[in-house]
Amino acid sequence: MNGSKIGMPNSVLRKSLEKARRYFDSGKFLHSTQIYHRLINEFPNFVDAYIELAFIYTKLGKENYAEKLLRKAYEIEPRNEEVLFMLGNICLKSKRFDEAIKFYTPIANLDYPVVHYNLGLAYYYRGDFLEAEAEFKKVLKLDPEFPKVFETLGEILIKRGAYEEAVEYLQRGIKKEPYNHMLYYLLAISHWNLRNLTEAKSAIETAIDLEPNKAILWETCGELLLDLGEVDEAEKYFNRAIGLDKNLVDSFINLGLIYTYRGKKEEANRFFSEALRIDPNAEAKIEEKLNLLRND
Repeated sequence: MNGSKIGMPNSVLRKSLEKARRYFDSGKFLHSTQIYHRLINEFPNFVDAYIELAFIYTKLGKENYAEKLLRKAYEIEPRNEEVLFMLGNICLKSKRFDEAIKFYTPIANLDYPVVHYNLGLAYYYRGDFLEAEAEFKKVLKLDPEFPKVFETLGEILIKRGAYEEAVEYLQRGIKKEPYNHMLYYLLAISHWNLRNLTEAKSAIETAIDLEPNKAILWETCGELLLDLGEVDEAEKYFNRAIGLDKNLVDSFINLGLIYTYRGKKEEANRFFSEALRIDPNAEAKIEEKLNLLRND
């Protein structure tokens, strides 16, 4: 920005900014913010001061202050890339997805991977899975190493029922992140829906090996084992799941089903009662699963 346009020589402006930045870097946030506020008061059209002060407030967890500054900057320079990106981030974090999309969209043509990723997240959380999928695929074209993109894309493809395509992307992700348990978990879900039960079991067991303290992985493997007819083995996995997380309703329900299958009604009711204690609305799910068991 040209300092003469705001009535301050470039050298003086630069020194003020450098001083504010040094204070921030050394942890003297109050001194830093005071300089930025002075600059904004004296030169209300100097957008860089709004941006840098908003950045500090964001780092300090004061997003409301940051947003007010950025919206003022947006009024001054509605096409400023940094302003649009930071406003989009604040709206995304606060779950105002329509506004996030509004701010990200004008800078999407710049082809920054992070913009497309965040725009994809906004579409995803708004429920627009096709738009989200398109954005995540753009991220991969721009930066195949971008963190979490294979995982997020896999989740979307599963939600869309595109399980074969999900398998393809998740396997690509595993080649790049071989220790990411979520990729294996999602791969298991995809294979399971394709009725590739052997592949699904292998994937979920790998996920457990990588992250043995994640209760949901044990629960998922237990449900898969039930599908495979390995009832005794499934019981072990459900018990391990509730050992890690005593609020897993489905694990208690499945243990109740196992004991119902064995004809041990008292033990079954104990597990069903525990499920209802955790979630009083679980009765319909219990009845649905019992009906499936009776019809087998």
